[in-house]
Amino acid sequence: MRPESYASWTAWRLDVLTWLWIVWLVQFAVLEFVALKWHPGQELTAHLRPLFLTFPVLWWTFLGVYLWLGVHFFAPTVERGLLSLLRG
Repeated sequence: MRPESYASWTAWRLDVLTWLWIVWLVQFAVLEFVALKWHPGQELTAHLRPLFLTFPVLWWTFLGVYLWLGVHFFAPTVERGLLSLLRG
């Protein structure tokens, strides 16, 4: 993907894949709401907590992926700069 296409809204055309992403995000929000409202202790964090406590390396791995995705999605020019800095 070229830098000038980063700000392009073409990905938001309401095609099948965009609708699938919208449905996935809405169903996740609904599932979390139902779990928090009527089934406390069954939300996503309650399922992940035992994994992270049993295998701390997973917590650090997920944190690293989360931080990388934040830079990848919201600061692509920073990501390009970091990659070129690391490559030398």
